[in-house]
Amino acid sequence: MRKLLRLSAWGLALALAAALAAFLVLKFYFTPDRIRKLALQYAEQNLRREISLDAASLNLRGFSLKNLKVAEAGGFKNGVFLSAGDFSIRPDFGALLKKELQINSIRASGVAVNILQVKKDAYNFSDLLAGPRPEAVRKPAQSGQTKPIDLSVSNISVINSRIVYANSDRSVAVTLSGLNLSAKSLTSGEMFPFEAGFTLVLKSSALTGEFPVYAKGLAALGGWDPKKGRAEIERATLKADKISCELKGSLENLVEPDAKISLRVKAFSSTDLKPYFPGIPARILLPALEADAGFKLTSNYMILKKLEFKAGPALGAVKGRLAWNPVFDYDLAVDVKGQTPELDTTEVARKFRSTPKNIKIPLAEVSASFTVSPKKVRLLAATIAAKSLKASAAGEFVMAPQPIASGSLKLSAGNLHDFGEMMPQLREYDLTGSASGDFLFTMAKTADLRGRLSFSGVGATAFDTRLSEIKGSADFSKELLKADAAGKMQGSALKATLTVKNYSSHAQAVLNADLASLTLTPPATSGGQTITAAGGKKAGGGGKPFSFDLAGKTRLGAIVHPNFKGGETTVKYDLKNISADLSGLSGSASFSVAGGELDDIQQFTSSSAMARIIFYPFLVLGKAAKIVTALKLPDFNKIKFTRMEGDYTFRGGVMKIEKSQLRADAADADSSGSINLVNDTLDLNVITTPKAGISLPIPIGVTIKGPFGNPSVKPDVSAILKQPVLKDSVQKLLKGIFK
Repeated sequence: MRKLLRLSAWGLALALAAALAAFLVLKFYFTPDRIRKLALQYAEQNLRREISLDAASLNLRGFSLKNLKVAEAGGFKNGVFLSAGDFSIRPDFGALLKKELQINSIRASGVAVNILQVKKDAYNFSDLLAGPRPEAVRKPAQSGQTKPIDLSVSNISVINSRIVYANSDRSVAVTLSGLNLSAKSLTSGEMFPFEAGFTLVLKSSALTGEFPVYAKGLAALGGWDPKKGRAEIERATLKADKISCELKGSLENLVEPDAKISLRVKAFSSTDLKPYFPGIPARILLPALEADAGFKLTSNYMILKKLEFKAGPALGAVKGRLAWNPVFDYDLAVDVKGQTPELDTTEVARKFRSTPKNIKIPLAEVSASFTVSPKKVRLLAATIAAKSLKASAAGEFVMAPQPIASGSLKLSAGNLHDFGEMMPQLREYDLTGSASGDFLFTMAKTADLRGRLSFSGVGATAFDTRLSEIKGSADFSKELLKADAAGKMQGSALKATLTVKNYSSHAQAVLNADLASLTLTPPATSGGQTITAAGGKKAGGGGKPFSFDLAGKTRLGAIVHPNFKGGETTVKYDLKNISADLSGLSGSASFSVAGGELDDIQQFTSSSAMARIIFYPFLVLGKAAKIVTALKLPDFNKIKFTRMEGDYTFRGGVMKIEKSQLRADAADADSSGSINLVNDTLDLNVITTPKAGISLPIPIGVTIKGPFGNPSVKPDVSAILKQPVLKDSVQKLLKGIFK
């Protein structure tokens, strides 16, 4: 054993001595001047580029070069293609003696490479790729391309280096700064492992920023032709401030990659995107993203073969093309579907003030399929469904030369009550029933919407009135609406048809309705509100009011009010320019009521100007009955009538009474004259003939003039004096009533 150890020690010593001797021989042979000449000779024969270096030597780490520079094609006058502050290469000297280039290690620091696109498919390194040698051109017999350099490197280490790329018009600049790279077992064609870290600095019109990158995987150089190179990325990370991305996949062609990538992005806020996209809204939490992509990337464009993604409850796919040279362009096809969570718009309104508040949006299913380009967005299909509500749409939006949108829209609501759940302001109407609609729309200089709306079992409550079991449809176009409906109003059968023309400018409506019974509820009192002849508050100023025309006929089988009961009622109307400003009102209207009963005339007329006009004679007689008891007039505050009729014409806001008749058990009344609906002034003549209590053979005439709220009432004194039953009561009547 001791003898074996002794022999081993001698063998090791001899080996070290031989290695030292070999190194001294190599050191003696590879002088700095010889190394410089070899480097220049290699550059001339293989790179066909000028090179320069400050120092060259041989040490235990191999050949060492200081400040190595490789010129652009045409010489240093055109710039520096590659430079290295410190470059060392340790070849396999045994293989070198056999004229084989095998390298044990390459170490470099301060490397800088400038890659420039000269023109389409041509770069400043194109001449370095395998191609015909000059001597091969002179010797046609030796045709073909030069065989790639047969090189293998056991270990490569590059630190603190930089690679710069710019496209042909310099609109895109990409820099890999602070590059640290390690690789092992590198050959011209086989896969070899690598690991790299750098900062990606991107400058372009579409995106500018700095992004730390780390990558680990396998690569092949394709016989020193980067276009034939490939890579398998085991793991790579890219960060943009607080945004972190991880990916893995494969690349074909290291110059213009044909890639298959799996991407993972952690959840982040839209605020983190503002340094790169300033216009994006802030403080929106974006979910984690998972994507599988296949694409072809060049310096001018990217062909997106597929991009399948999942982000929170949403998933979808994108494919198409993006280009950025000479201008940014895109043509993408997108499919997406997912869920939107329950949402209260009050929270959204805190960030976006234009958003309405207090709308409760339920969980919704959303899907869309569309194509998008700078000039056009084409919506192939889109749907959104929440509870029983569903909307679907298709169409396109053209942005140039002028914005134009067109398409179709379908809406359905299985239960209208769901709208009340979404919008609390609708709950008081207690919506029920279902509805659906099909519409076509265009939007250019003007908007055009046409289609059909159908509804069934619809119910709603408003102003203490309940509509129920409403069924019907409505067809409409840009200037025409036709609708018909049937159902119940306060439990009474209702039928109605409506036609409206020119509703976008000056609507012309025809309404015909039939209601078995109309039940009215007295309106709540509002302190201080002035009742005018128009039946409401006087309209304020402002722009030109909305106006419309209305014609048609309405039949009421009965009218029920706590103070009024009427039989069959017919109302006919043909009115023009109905608006808050009644000065332009014209046309005609008439009505007839086939008998009824009135209880507490004061209460009934206190809230309705029209009722007060019709029953004005009875208000006067009722007042007279209380003041002049000697006349023994009946109680006109509670009467029964057999017929009530009115026939009116309108012109310039003045209502002319063509006929106004009331036939009652207590008295008959006929009115004529006019009412100025604009100024709320009266000019009426009322002839009343009492028929109960005391009998007056000659009718009493009354003239009513002045403001509606406080008119001047003057009797026909001559008619009163002719009544034989009055005698001594005349003076008392005149003083008591008319003062």
